[in-house]
Amino acid sequence: MQKSCFWKILQLGFLVGVVLCLGACASQKAGIKSPELPAKHWLESVPGVPVENKDKLNLAIKNLYDPSKTFSFEDSVYLAIQQSPMLVNSAVNLEIKRLALTDSVWRYLPEPRMLFTITNNITRFNEDTRYVSGDYGRTKFDVGFRCDFPNPVGTYFEHQVRKGLVNMAISTHRKAVGEAIFEIAKIYLRLQSLKEILEAKQAVLPLGKEMKQFWQQVEVVEGRQGVQLNLADQHQRELELTVEKTKMELTMEKTRLKILLGVEAHHKLEVDAASANAILTGFNGYNLKWEDRWQTTEDDVLLRGQIKLADYNIMVAWAQYMPQMSLEANKQPPAGQAQPSGGEEDVFLHLTFDFPLIDWGRRYRGVQTARMEKAQAFHEMARKRTEYSNRWLQAEQALALADNNLKIATTQLKTAELQYKEALIAFKEGTEEFPVVTNLHEQMANAKIHVIETELEYKLAYLKWMYLATSLQERFLGLPLKNLM
Repeated sequence: MQKSCFWKILQLGFLVGVVLCLGACASQKAGIKSPELPAKHWLESVPGVPVENKDKLNLAIKNLYDPSKTFSFEDSVYLAIQQSPMLVNSAVNLEIKRLALTDSVWRYLPEPRMLFTITNNITRFNEDTRYVSGDYGRTKFDVGFRCDFPNPVGTYFEHQVRKGLVNMAISTHRKAVGEAIFEIAKIYLRLQSLKEILEAKQAVLPLGKEMKQFWQQVEVVEGRQGVQLNLADQHQRELELTVEKTKMELTMEKTRLKILLGVEAHHKLEVDAASANAILTGFNGYNLKWEDRWQTTEDDVLLRGQIKLADYNIMVAWAQYMPQMSLEANKQPPAGQAQPSGGEEDVFLHLTFDFPLIDWGRRYRGVQTARMEKAQAFHEMARKRTEYSNRWLQAEQALALADNNLKIATTQLKTAELQYKEALIAFKEGTEEFPVVTNLHEQMANAKIHVIETELEYKLAYLKWMYLATSLQERFLGLPLKNLM
């Protein structure tokens, strides 16, 4: 009888081993390598190093928190990675997923429990019975032990699910870092253009003063009323207000950058706007194919991770058909082995296998739900891939439109320059009036400002395409590591 039980247990163990091997093979076929955070010393352990840890941060960039430091584009990116509020949620979520993974490892082990039981009679109907035990009616204390063994198949695949969730959390954090880099790059490009616009507008201010002086002299000589002088004075005020507006826009962009970097808005932050010139260097979207760049995106990694998780969830659902096993030690005898009325009580070891028989389709519905979730993940990947191709086409078209607008603005500037030069020559020859020359000079300056604004639109369109192609993020994060399915 004992030999028969031993062979049954051995057969059950062999069956569990076969299921585990099949599950491992299935997961390898469906799997991808874990995406990794970049091997940089400024991202050694966890994303988001506290500001107080200056020694470690100085390894990345010397004097990163020096109040007199002027921040280039790369400096701002490094600072954002360390402390940006934009990255807090994804960084904390990554740590939560890592803790859950550690928890899933310990779930492989059974959980022993000590059962301490205090028992006494509620009724004492047999107190006067002849053969009742001497302990009848007394409070009894019983100590037992119980150990529930985890479902080996379910526990294994739940562990794999936790691994997949950590990988997806890493990709999510990398994606958030990429978005922060994109936002910082846009701010730097705007700051650079605003400074150029401010210089151009400040260069126009002397023209307004010259016009005021001209009409003052005319009124003194010809005795005219002050209509033209009033108009010139109003125009001068308008020019001064546009300069103030540009200064305010510069201040707002710097404030936006401070908020993004996690710097207090009232703190001083010196920015090297000229470093924006190097942001777009080396990128040419026309030499790239969207099919290749799609495979470098975090969205592709996340969607493949969802398919992988769906495979594991299917196996977790199938694992619910496995019996539950528990080991218990107590003084409760099985049938036919009652404890003696006198003497020392025996301790019994109970090994229990709990086989599911009828669950009214609950486990089957769980398997079918997991299968449908996998199909849903496949359809979502197809949808996202198509969406990416459409965004690629739109980015290419937006860049072409911005390039055309820049060419138009450049042509208009050249026309304004020619008109001004002709008027200036005519003025020197005495055939043109000073107000006409000044007006054309101002139109030329406005055309130059329009070129700067149009050039900014072109750069932003170029940057958006660069971000879409992941070339911008790749400079700081590298490419996600993965195997194609």
